[in-house]
Amino acid sequence: MPRRPGRGRLAVLLALAVPTLTMPAVALGQPTLQPADDVQRGDIIVQSVGWTLAHANARFCARVAPGVGVMLQDARTFDDPALARQVYGLSGDIGVAAMAADGPAARAGLPLNATVEAVGDLGVASVPAPRPGKWDRLFAVQDALEQTVARDGRVTLTLAGGHRVTLAGQPVCRVRFLMDDSTGNAGANRDTVRIGRPMAEIANWDEAEIAALTAHELAHAVLDHQTWLEHHGSARKSEREADRLSVWLLQNAGYDPAAALTWMRRMGPRYQVLFIASPDHGSWQTRVRDMAAEIATMKAAMGNGTVADWPRLFRREEGAPPMPVPAAPAVDKAPMAQPAQPR
Repeated sequence: MPRRPGRGRLAVLLALAVPTLTMPAVALGQPTLQPADDVQRGDIIVQSVGWTLAHANARFCARVAPGVGVMLQDARTFDDPALARQVYGLSGDIGVAAMAADGPAARAGLPLNATVEAVGDLGVASVPAPRPGKWDRLFAVQDALEQTVARDGRVTLTLAGGHRVTLAGQPVCRVRFLMDDSTGNAGANRDTVRIGRPMAEIANWDEAEIAALTAHELAHAVLDHQTWLEHHGSARKSEREADRLSVWLLQNAGYDPAAALTWMRRMGPRYQVLFIASPDHGSWQTRVRDMAAEIATMKAAMGNGTVADWPRLFRREEGAPPMPVPAAPAVDKAPMAQPAQPR
């Protein structure tokens, strides 16, 4: 979850100093992407980096769907819902929490912190209000948004005042990206990538290093390590695969694959206690060597090309299941995103 109850998020709205980051393609200076606080800025960074990776690698993923690059929020997940509505300028509980800077929603001009009254045919008022601090309604509305885009290739959001904006989806690996305020770590299953805020802080909010961290977790998702581990796969091998595949994902998204080495050198010593390496991950020095070797392998396999065709060229660990077969590219079913009307 991006923000768990008890995080005390509103108490530190202005206390968390997140340096300004140059975002992919669309800068934070764009009016629709001006965050209300530095914590929301972090949410935008995670959505933007996740979108860049998932969109660039969509042609290679086994699970693909149209996406619009939007994460919603529910004021009732906060300790003080009234204060949340005030800070984010919401006239209701459900609002636009974050958008990918280069995604369809931001390009269509959907305002950040717009109050959402309906997602497609689902009226927010028809979804039962959650108990304090619970996430049921938010996930129901977010699921409706993503399922509508996956089914129709587009989704219409009804905003406060009756304004409507239709967003056309673009192909992405079917994975949800979340900034998680409740943990200092990062993780993934086949459907979701979570980035713990303290991990981004260790990276000094550097875009390339956050992309390296996100690519590692995305590798777990696209290789479906969850299923492999459920059938007694090796956690150590799955972590090594995620390290190695991450550089291919970074390459396709336009990031320098060497960012994975920089990130590991920064993060590794902090998590290797008394020189004792994690049994699942191994030592950070070994991980750096493995990824450096994989970059060389990838470059040689690509030849003079610019595309890192990892389903065809990536070598899986011994005993790993076959590579998931890439899906046919998702097709944009809507002609063009319609700009939002001013609130």
